[in-house]
Amino acid sequence: MLGLIMRPRLIRWNLYLGIGIMAISIGLLSADISFMRTWFYLFAWWPFILVIDSVNYRLTGASLLLEPHSEFLFMAFVSVSVWLIFELFNLRLDNWSYHDLPDSLIERWLGYFLAFSSVIPALCVLARFFGSLLPKHRPSFFRMHSGVGLRRALVGAGLVCLAAAVIWPRLFFPGVRLGFVALLDPVNYALGNPSILRDLEVQNGTRLWSWLAAGLTAGFFWELFNFWAGSHWEYSLPYFEFGRVFQMPILGYLGFPPFALEVMAMYGILAYARRRWGRRTQWRLALGLLLLAWDAGVFVLLDKLTRVR
Repeated sequence: MLGLIMRPRLIRWNLYLGIGIMAISIGLLSADISFMRTWFYLFAWWPFILVIDSVNYRLTGASLLLEPHSEFLFMAFVSVSVWLIFELFNLRLDNWSYHDLPDSLIERWLGYFLAFSSVIPALCVLARFFGSLLPKHRPSFFRMHSGVGLRRALVGAGLVCLAAAVIWPRLFFPGVRLGFVALLDPVNYALGNPSILRDLEVQNGTRLWSWLAAGLTAGFFWELFNFWAGSHWEYSLPYFEFGRVFQMPILGYLGFPPFALEVMAMYGILAYARRRWGRRTQWRLALGLLLLAWDAGVFVLLDKLTRVR
């Protein structure tokens, strides 16, 4: 009983815990402590997630951390693998590179894992925050009937966008920020998962606007924390190398809102698979090992091809 009483109270206190950790981290960074220079991004970003999650609890009574721990751990675990899909495309696009990472492979891979595991949780808590500020049934600008023909056309368009980005990366690199939305949202629609197409059928734009706002907000804070970190990434975009805000050309921020929709679509499919087959121990073990192998393989490529020594 005490645990049930204290747990929500701890969620409320996460607001102060997160702010406190961020303040201490900024102080240590200002004092030029080498450990904090290397790890500042993580010591700023994860507490930021705690803060937003606590704010969500205060606004709505719901918290990502109050849900079953297995749900949050699954979300963080698959977040690494989801982000690495974009890292794999970046090996062809060459839009960003990593600088001043730890020399130790163990430290470096731990940093990769902890940083990438925050992507889906961060977007989720921010989407919930913006969703709490919007009416529950905020109308979209238009109503769309999602027939089979339209869904097939979107899947085809998604495949074309992704293929064009790989074949002609300097011209069509934005295709990676659009292709997965077109490709996967119809799949979520067909599976009965939350989808933008289904929302547009009933003229409910809350989910769409919430995730778009979450993507733009997350992108701003990702770049803000990254800018001050010793271990950091740097962007380089064809034809748009002007008006930098932190390490990102200003037009690059346009990629964050559709990226959030892509992450939502990818996680929707993974969460569906977990709900359907996740109770089978053999399936969970096989999926976990497969994803870890995928993570390790892409980590090797990051070390060789996108890390600047």
